[in-house]
Amino acid sequence: MEISKNKDGRKEFREQILGHVSCSYASTTNEPDFEGIIIDVSNSGLGIFTYKPITEGIGLKIYSKGLWEDSKHATVKWCKKIASDIYRSGLTLN
Repeated sequence: MEISKNKDGRKEFREQILGHVSCSYASTTNEPDFEGIIIDVSNSGLGIFTYKPITEGIGLKIYSKGLWEDSKHATVKWCKKIASDIYRSGLTLN
């Protein structure tokens, strides 16, 4: 059975949004370790911009006041440098 995909090749539709996100490493306190900007979101993941790279495979607690009531847990699937100090990452919600 073949899974149908959207025009962009993704399994799920991603809504293009702009929003603030605070991230902390899952193994630390709830204090934010770094900030980012959410650029798209789906039921199972999101894309963010940050000013520092995030290690692939690491677990994060993410907070976005306007998007969710409570924090979410996510895993970093990939991270790419797109400018001198801007990184784009793909996160999967756990």
